[in-house]
Amino acid sequence: MQIRRRGSALRQGLLAGLLAAALCIPGAARGQEPPGPPDFAWPYGIVQADGANLDPAVQPVIALVNGRACGEDLTRVAGPGPGTPASDVGKTVYVVDVLADGSRPGQRPGCGTPGAAIRLWFPVARRFAVQEPVFAPGGQRVDVELGPVLPFRMAAPLVASDGVN
Repeated sequence: MQIRRRGSALRQGLLAGLLAAALCIPGAARGQEPPGPPDFAWPYGIVQADGANLDPAVQPVIALVNGRACGEDLTRVAGPGPGTPASDVGKTVYVVDVLADGSRPGQRPGCGTPGAAIRLWFPVARRFAVQEPVFAPGGQRVDVELGPVLPFRMAAPLVASDGVN
Protein backbone atom coordinates (compact mmCIF):
# COMPACT_ATOMS: atom_id res chain seq x y z
CA MET A 1 0.00 0.00 0.00
CA GLN A 2 2.80 2.40 0.87
CA ILE A 3 4.59 1.74 -2.46
CA ARG A 4 1.45 2.71 -4.34
CA ARG A 5 1.26 6.05 -2.48
CA ARG A 6 4.88 6.86 -3.28
CA GLY A 7 4.31 6.03 -6.96
CA SER A 8 1.17 8.15 -7.04
CA ALA A 9 2.95 11.10 -5.39
CA LEU A 10 5.88 10.64 -7.77
CA ARG A 11 3.53 10.69 -10.77
CA GLN A 12 1.74 13.80 -9.49
CA GLY A 13 5.06 15.57 -8.94
CA LEU A 14 6.26 14.59 -12.40
CA LEU A 15 3.02 15.82 -14.01
CA ALA A 16 3.21 19.10 -12.09
CA GLY A 17 6.82 19.56 -13.24
CA LEU A 18 5.92 18.89 -16.88
CA LEU A 19 3.00 21.31 -16.70
CA ALA A 20 5.20 24.02 -15.20
CA ALA A 21 7.84 23.42 -17.88
CA ALA A 22 5.21 23.60 -20.64
CA LEU A 23 4.02 26.98 -19.35
CA CYS A 24 7.58 28.32 -19.39
CA ILE A 25 8.15 27.47 -23.07
CA PRO A 26 8.09 30.66 -25.18
CA GLY A 27 5.01 31.19 -27.36
CA ALA A 28 6.94 30.69 -30.62
CA ALA A 29 8.05 27.22 -29.50
CA ARG A 30 4.43 26.29 -28.72
CA GLY A 31 3.31 27.27 -32.23
CA GLN A 32 2.07 30.77 -31.35
CA GLU A 33 3.29 33.84 -33.18
CA PRO A 34 5.64 35.82 -30.94
CA PRO A 35 4.61 39.39 -30.23
CA GLY A 36 6.41 41.85 -32.46
CA PRO A 37 7.76 45.21 -31.45
CA PRO A 38 5.10 47.70 -30.34
CA ASP A 39 3.53 49.61 -33.20
CA PHE A 40 2.49 52.59 -31.08
CA ALA A 41 4.58 55.59 -30.07
CA TRP A 42 4.95 56.98 -26.58
CA PRO A 43 6.47 60.44 -26.44
CA TYR A 44 7.39 61.59 -22.94
CA GLY A 45 9.26 64.38 -21.21
CA ILE A 46 8.95 67.57 -19.21
CA VAL A 47 6.08 69.93 -19.98
CA GLN A 48 6.21 73.58 -18.97
CA ALA A 49 4.11 76.68 -19.49
CA ASP A 50 6.03 79.95 -19.57
CA GLY A 51 9.08 78.18 -18.09
CA ALA A 52 7.25 76.81 -15.04
CA ASN A 53 5.33 73.68 -14.02
CA LEU A 54 1.73 73.37 -15.15
CA ASP A 55 -0.97 74.56 -12.78
CA PRO A 56 -2.71 72.30 -11.91
CA ALA A 57 0.12 69.81 -12.23
CA VAL A 58 -2.19 66.87 -12.97
CA GLN A 59 -4.25 67.46 -16.09
CA PRO A 60 -5.12 65.63 -19.31
CA VAL A 61 -2.90 65.55 -22.37
CA ILE A 62 -4.39 64.48 -25.70
CA ALA A 63 -2.27 63.32 -28.66
CA LEU A 64 -3.65 64.40 -32.04
CA VAL A 65 -2.43 62.90 -35.32
CA ASN A 66 -3.97 64.09 -38.59
CA GLY A 67 -6.65 65.89 -36.53
CA ARG A 68 -7.73 62.69 -34.73
CA ALA A 69 -7.43 61.94 -31.01
CA CYS A 70 -5.03 58.97 -30.99
CA GLY A 71 -4.12 58.79 -27.31
CA GLU A 72 -4.56 60.47 -23.96
CA ASP A 73 -3.18 60.39 -20.43
CA LEU A 74 -2.52 62.66 -17.46
CA THR A 75 0.46 64.83 -16.63
CA ARG A 76 2.07 64.33 -13.20
CA VAL A 77 4.92 65.62 -11.07
CA ALA A 78 8.03 63.43 -11.33
CA GLY A 79 9.20 62.03 -8.01
CA PRO A 80 12.59 60.60 -7.17
CA GLY A 81 13.02 56.95 -8.03
CA PRO A 82 14.77 54.46 -10.25
CA GLY A 83 14.75 55.53 -13.87
CA THR A 84 13.84 59.15 -13.09
CA PRO A 85 16.60 61.60 -14.03
CA ALA A 86 17.48 63.97 -11.19
CA SER A 87 16.78 66.92 -13.50
CA ASP A 88 13.13 65.79 -13.86
CA VAL A 89 12.34 65.47 -10.13
CA GLY A 90 9.73 68.02 -9.05
CA LYS A 91 8.81 68.98 -12.62
CA THR A 92 5.58 68.34 -14.51
CA VAL A 93 6.04 65.44 -16.90
CA TYR A 94 3.88 63.69 -19.47
CA VAL A 95 3.78 60.39 -21.30
CA VAL A 96 1.08 59.40 -23.76
CA ASP A 97 0.58 56.26 -25.84
CA VAL A 98 -0.18 57.25 -29.43
CA LEU A 99 -1.99 54.53 -31.38
CA ALA A 100 -0.85 53.49 -34.83
CA ASP A 101 -3.04 53.56 -37.93
CA GLY A 102 -4.91 50.30 -38.44
CA SER A 103 -7.87 48.20 -37.40
CA ARG A 104 -6.19 45.61 -35.18
CA PRO A 105 -6.49 45.75 -31.39
CA GLY A 106 -4.39 48.64 -30.06
CA GLN A 107 -4.68 50.58 -33.33
CA ARG A 108 -7.10 53.23 -34.60
CA PRO A 109 -7.91 54.07 -38.23
CA GLY A 110 -6.36 57.36 -39.33
CA CYS A 111 -3.89 57.57 -36.45
CA GLY A 112 -0.09 57.35 -36.35
CA THR A 113 1.92 56.58 -39.45
CA PRO A 114 5.73 56.78 -39.51
CA GLY A 115 6.82 60.41 -39.76
CA ALA A 116 3.42 61.95 -38.92
CA ALA A 117 3.47 64.92 -36.54
CA ILE A 118 1.93 64.42 -33.09
CA ARG A 119 0.22 67.52 -31.67
CA LEU A 120 -0.06 67.53 -27.89
CA TRP A 121 -3.15 69.33 -26.57
CA PHE A 122 -3.55 70.29 -22.92
CA PRO A 123 -7.28 71.15 -22.62
CA VAL A 124 -7.22 72.43 -19.02
CA ALA A 125 -4.44 74.89 -19.89
CA ARG A 126 -6.12 75.50 -23.30
CA ARG A 127 -2.73 75.24 -24.98
CA PHE A 128 -0.92 73.16 -27.59
CA ALA A 129 2.72 72.16 -27.13
CA VAL A 130 5.04 74.14 -29.39
CA GLN A 131 7.23 71.10 -30.09
CA GLU A 132 5.67 68.26 -32.08
CA PRO A 133 7.08 64.74 -31.69
CA VAL A 134 7.19 62.63 -34.85
CA PHE A 135 5.37 59.29 -34.85
CA ALA A 136 7.82 56.41 -34.66
CA PRO A 137 7.07 53.15 -32.84
CA GLY A 138 8.63 53.15 -29.38
CA GLY A 139 9.50 55.80 -26.84
CA GLN A 140 11.09 59.14 -27.54
CA ARG A 141 11.87 61.94 -25.13
CA VAL A 142 10.54 65.32 -26.22
CA ASP A 143 10.50 68.09 -23.61
CA VAL A 144 7.79 70.59 -24.53
CA GLU A 145 6.88 74.18 -23.82
CA LEU A 146 3.26 75.19 -24.19
CA GLY A 147 2.25 77.83 -26.70
CA PRO A 148 -0.11 80.74 -26.09
CA VAL A 149 -3.47 80.26 -24.40
CA LEU A 150 -6.18 79.78 -27.00
CA PRO A 151 -9.09 82.18 -26.55
CA PHE A 152 -12.36 80.84 -25.25
CA ARG A 153 -15.05 81.13 -27.86
CA MET A 154 -18.77 80.64 -27.47
CA ALA A 155 -21.05 79.99 -30.40
CA ALA A 156 -24.76 80.51 -30.21
CA PRO A 157 -27.08 78.24 -32.17
CA LEU A 158 -28.47 79.81 -35.33
CA VAL A 159 -31.88 79.21 -36.85
CA ALA A 160 -32.51 79.70 -40.54
CA SER A 161 -35.71 81.33 -41.66
CA ASP A 162 -35.50 80.19 -45.25
CA GLY A 163 -38.05 77.39 -44.78
CA VAL A 164 -35.52 74.60 -45.42
CA ASN A 165 -35.21 73.48 -41.79
